[in-house]
Amino acid sequence: MGQQRVAAALRALCNSTKYPSEIYEMEKHDVQDPYTIRCVPQVVGITLDTINFVDGIFMTEMNSATDNPLVFGAVEGDGTTEADIISAGNFHGEYPAKALDYLAIAVHEIGNMSERRLERLCNPTCSNLPAFLVDSPGLNSGFMIPHCTSAALVSENKTLCFPSSADTQSTSAGKEDHVSMEDGPLGKPCGL
Repeated sequence: MGQQRVAAALRALCNSTKYPSEIYEMEKHDVQDPYTIRCVPQVVGITLDTINFVDGIFMTEMNSATDNPLVFGAVEGDGTTEADIISAGNFHGEYPAKALDYLAIAVHEIGNMSERRLERLCNPTCSNLPAFLVDSPGLNSGFMIPHCTSAALVSENKTLCFPSSADTQSTSAGKEDHVSMEDGPLGKPCGL
């Protein structure tokens, strides 16, 4: 669904009756556009779907009982006089941990695609524009530093995408022997 939404939005932006596009009307010379241009609906679309998926996971988790133990009191009129106390695992953070790792990967892909398009824009071989979008190179470096910064951030994001939820460490004398390590991925999508 995300792919269809993004493709429709791009079609509307690229050529509409209200705002006709000169680029749309130009004769194409390339056999194929690079992936970072022609695969935008696929990459941005799955990112939108990922955000919706993660939102669903978090809405479920935020509205779930995660106490341990769960205490079910006696219900008036059903003949019970004592509460049931059940030790369960609903507190386990595997769902949000996996969802956040998934979100971090999706957000990273948007940054990666954006950096590649910035490189193509700054590269005169690809864009037929002045290098780094500056007419008089020298003291004015144009978009060279923004592109280098973008490339460095994409590289850093690759390390942030390692799934924290793949890690587990036994604690509490082996009673908590499979811990989701959900605290790790909590800040990762924001840092990307």
